Amino acid sequence: MLRVKMVNLKRRKVERERGVTLIELMLVVGIMGIVLAATYNMFDFQQKSYIVQDNVAVMQQNVRVGLEYMVKEIRMAGYIPEDIPYDPDDPPNPEPVSPAPEDDDEVTGESFSDGVNEEIEEAGINAITIQADVDNDGASETVRYALGPCEDDASIDCLKRETWKWDGAAWDDDLDGDGSADGPQDIAEDIDNIAFSYALLADDQGLANGIDDDGDGVIDVNDPGELKDWDLGVDGLLNTNALRSYIRQVTVTLTARAAAQDSRYIHPQQGDHYRRRTLTSRIGLRNMK
Repeated sequence: MLRVKMVNLKRRKVERERGVTLIELMLVVGIMGIVLAATYNMFDFQQKSYIVQDNVAVMQQNVRVGLEYMVKEIRMAGYIPEDIPYDPDDPPNPEPVSPAPEDDDEVTGESFSDGVNEEIEEAGINAITIQADVDNDGASETVRYALGPCEDDASIDCLKRETWKWDGAAWDDDLDGDGSADGPQDIAEDIDNIAFSYALLADDQGLANGIDDDGDGVIDVNDPGELKDWDLGVDGLLNTNALRSYIRQVTVTLTARAAAQDSRYIHPQQGDHYRRRTLTSRIGLRNMK
């Protein structure tokens, strides 16, 4: 009996110490592989989502900053404290020059043939140039907004702001005093598109075209403050100072694009993988006379 008990104890000890079989090991490794793969996939998804959200946040900040810059300064168009003489050859005629030549004081934009003040020097579809004392220092600036290649990466477009300051006799584009033109500065990067549209005064103080432009049933002389939404493609270019002097509202539409593509997203219009954000603001011009 004692011998049988000793044999049973040895057998149990051997069974306890024999370890795991190859099949058990394979099962454990397989389960661990599944768990690790799921963990990695979750981490990779979260990492990509974070990158996308970070790009979207930067994009939204870019479009907000760019729009705020333009709205603030365009609203001041016509706030000109000095008696700045009118120059019919500013900018050069017939073709605009960009950037403005350093050897004279011409400003990029359209050609002008009449008027004494140039509150708005250029009113285009994709660019605008205004005169105003935008920094409230008593000296007016000419400010132009348009798109152009970024300084740090010419493969992407930035919202560009170019400035000239009136020094009492001429427009100076060397604002930092280093002896050379400053040129356009980057305001917001990864900007996909910029578009401007305009509403013109259409009563007897403006176009006086004899048309009920705003559709309220009253025409021109009996309808003070009547505005006409100007279609640059149908109504023509705003290429005279007389026409631009009637501008009372400017609508700016700015579209920013994410810095990187998101392979899981397809843009419904462009068909690419870039996410975009568009902001629009309608600006009332307080100082246009």
